[in-house]
Amino acid sequence: MRQHPWLPFVVFWALACAALGCSGDASDGAQASDGPDAGEPADVGEPPDVMDGSDAADGEGTPVLELTPELCNDPSKLQALVGMLDGGGMGEAFGGANPAQIERMMAAPTEGPFYMFNLIRYREQAVYPDGRQTDLTGREANALYSPVEFLEASADRPVYLSEVHEQLDGDGTVWDDIAVVRYPCPLAFFAMIVHPDFQARSIHKAAGVEETIVMVTHLQSIPGPDDPDQSEAAFPPTPQDPAFDVIHVMGFHDVAQYGPDTDEPERTGQEAWEMYRTSEAAASEELGHHPTAILEVQGAFIGDEGAWDQILMVHMSSMEGFEALLDDETRQAGQHHRLAALQNNHSLVAFPTRSQIPYADGEPDGGGGLLEVTEDGVGTLCSSDADCPGGGVDTCLSDGGGTGFCTREGCGAGDCLSPYLCCRDCAEALAAMLPFEGSACLPNAVADQLTAAPLSCTCD
Repeated sequence: MRQHPWLPFVVFWALACAALGCSGDASDGAQASDGPDAGEPADVGEPPDVMDGSDAADGEGTPVLELTPELCNDPSKLQALVGMLDGGGMGEAFGGANPAQIERMMAAPTEGPFYMFNLIRYREQAVYPDGRQTDLTGREANALYSPVEFLEASADRPVYLSEVHEQLDGDGTVWDDIAVVRYPCPLAFFAMIVHPDFQARSIHKAAGVEETIVMVTHLQSIPGPDDPDQSEAAFPPTPQDPAFDVIHVMGFHDVAQYGPDTDEPERTGQEAWEMYRTSEAAASEELGHHPTAILEVQGAFIGDEGAWDQILMVHMSSMEGFEALLDDETRQAGQHHRLAALQNNHSLVAFPTRSQIPYADGEPDGGGGLLEVTEDGVGTLCSSDADCPGGGVDTCLSDGGGTGFCTREGCGAGDCLSPYLCCRDCAEALAAMLPFEGSACLPNAVADQLTAAPLSCTCD
């Protein structure tokens, strides 16, 4: 199996690194500024050391827990962190956390997993808390934060990553990115954010992020679709009109607000929302759309406490199919339930670069957002090369944390079946970051990234 620690291929590091012009030296290219060391990442050294929480501390007396998957087996280890969590010593990245949500998580420190849902808006230009001068944009500064080794040490992982392509509605805030990270338990999350090496890194997040909402959510089990690739949908995806996700971030009224001119009985906002969903379900299914995740919000870790209740992620076959859903008469007839239900709402269009939220916890990685499997077997789920069908489709590409997909390595122009393209002839610095040698069949969304400026692969 060919692994890379941060797939899909170049999402948070390789793409950011190429965009910044770096080639292994974080001080090169656009990262450099007028002053010495300006814009350089904090010196975080090697991945976090193994430390015993009760006895170990950094040079300033900060308790440090070992970042391992075993953290979730021992709730008593929370005591090593209580003072820091109560005192607000969580560093730049999470300094504005809501005390009420911290208390909820501390009440059940080893229960999990849970999903941290993030909406992110970047500064136009990075502003560092220590006053350093920099030419970095907010997005570029946040890319230096990328805490991949801390996540991996505790068996945490990002399961959904996307820029916001379009914002359909909301309160006026225009969001740039969506990220969902799965944590095995609250204790693992707390141990990471108080770790001194992580806190040193988080200055880049503070510099780059202008506004964020961070919610602790729990995955609701839902059935998977009959046709996950949507090839038989009424409006199937095409290279010109690809599939995408619509993400609804919702807060419900306690009592649905129907207005004075309706004869609807009194019901809760969530009950009104379910009535709306029922009215559109048949049309949505007929058009080939399907929900990929429902996340129930426990509380906002950062953001307006109590404003959010649920996140619904729906995979749309194409924009043409989405517009057909909006025009459906049955859906329109139920629209008044939606309007009555929602107190707060952001609806966002996303073309994810990673989509691995399972339909239920315990499913293999990739359960939500399965790739299309072609006739020659590209896209087949795999955990090793032995799972691939052969005949040239012999390589299993993985993100290093679970299930991957089979691909044709060593492809040439035209060798890959739709919706995959053969990516090859990549610039040397970029090629070194990719989990394949020479060329491979990659999904269209990844191929689009690898050919976008300033990257330099050929994909066709």
